[in-house]
Amino acid sequence: MSDDPELPLRATVHIDPGVCRLHSTIQASTDGMFVEFEVTQSECPQVRNLNKVLRRMDIGEIMRMPFEENTVYRICGEVLKHSSCPVPVAMVKCAEAAAELALKKPVFVEFVDL
Repeated sequence: MSDDPELPLRATVHIDPGVCRLHSTIQASTDGMFVEFEVTQSECPQVRNLNKVLRRMDIGEIMRMPFEENTVYRICGEVLKHSSCPVPVAMVKCAEAAAELALKKPVFVEFVDL
C-alpha cells in the first residue's frame, strides 16, 4: 500500500475465476472517501499488473456509472485480456463493502445446465 497513514476500513475478496484457474486475492482499504487496492496474491500476471495502475482513488470513481466511465472497469479493460474476467466486478464489490456501502456477502455466477 502507500506511505499514507493506514486507511481504517478494509475488505478482502478471493476470486475463483473458473476455467483459467488463476485465483486472486484483492484487498480494498478506505477511509470512506478514498480507496486503495492491493492485489495481495494472484496467479495471473495481468491481474498482478493492476497493482501498478490501480492504486488510490476516490470512491466516486469506483461507483461511477455507466461502466465505460467507471475507472476500475476502464483500467481493467486496458490491462486484462479476457472480457469475462470476474476481477473488475470483484474489485468494485470489495471497495463497496470496505466503504460500508454494501454488505460483505458472497457473489456467485453458476452454470445450471451442467
